[in-house]
Amino acid sequence: MKRKCLYLFMVFAVAAISCKKSSVAPVVEVIPPTVELSEDPNYIKVANTLTVSPVMDGAKFDWSNESKKAVDILIKYSQEGKRMEHSVKNSQEATGTFILPISGQTSFTITVTNTNGTLLETRLIGIMPVLKPEVKLTKTGWTATASSEINDKDNEFNGAENIVDEVTRISLTSPGKPSFWQSDYNAEPMYVYPHWLIVDMKTAAKITKVGLNAHTDASQGFTNFILEGSEDGVKFNEIGDGSLAFNSALKTEQIFPVVTPVAIRYVKITLRVGSPYPCLGNFEAYSRK
Repeated sequence: MKRKCLYLFMVFAVAAISCKKSSVAPVVEVIPPTVELSEDPNYIKVANTLTVSPVMDGAKFDWSNESKKAVDILIKYSQEGKRMEHSVKNSQEATGTFILPISGQTSFTITVTNTNGTLLETRLIGIMPVLKPEVKLTKTGWTATASSEINDKDNEFNGAENIVDEVTRISLTSPGKPSFWQSDYNAEPMYVYPHWLIVDMKTAAKITKVGLNAHTDASQGFTNFILEGSEDGVKFNEIGDGSLAFNSALKTEQIFPVVTPVAIRYVKITLRVGSPYPCLGNFEAYSRK
């Protein structure tokens, strides 16, 4: 009897153990819910308020940011052949402004982003600054040289320096006429084109135009030239609008714009076509002051 009871007890014990739940939880794959990110339009709002207005020798940028959420602003442009950038980082002010110096018509690429740099709004804006008036530069101390000249007591005093004196100064060898430069017509063989003159203004300036006066005798003039500038007097680059026409019969000053107004000290005038012994009466340079 005891054995039978012991056997039944063991059977019930095994059955009870087999019915217990496992202590190891089953692996269940959990798929996270999809979160829809809403685009913050603040950077677009800021970009739409951004304006550019002309100021003296510059461009003024203004914008508003009512939400005061951080944005970055990047301005790209070119000035005097150089690529430029200006940036405003993490701007959270309600309004913002800055001024960039420019010397002429300038196109800006303006990019507004959120601070993570993931959202973009780009605008293109062009502006012409308010420019200072053009004034004639004072020629005190200026000197000039030429490929050749007539300048000695046995002939005539028509040296290159005559083009940088006052336009009203009278010639030492041609009474009643303004002073002028003339190429050396006594050379054997006679000098051929091109002839050139170089003006040393002593200090660098961003000139905007050049004024030339012809000699009073149109038969001793020239009709075509190019205009170049240099910082060191050695390497010259063209600053005029290509091949330029000159009217030797015109008695008043003839103006020639400088199309690349960079700071230069030397101006070179290269005569290409004209009389066998050309002359030039006067040289002037203008800048914005």
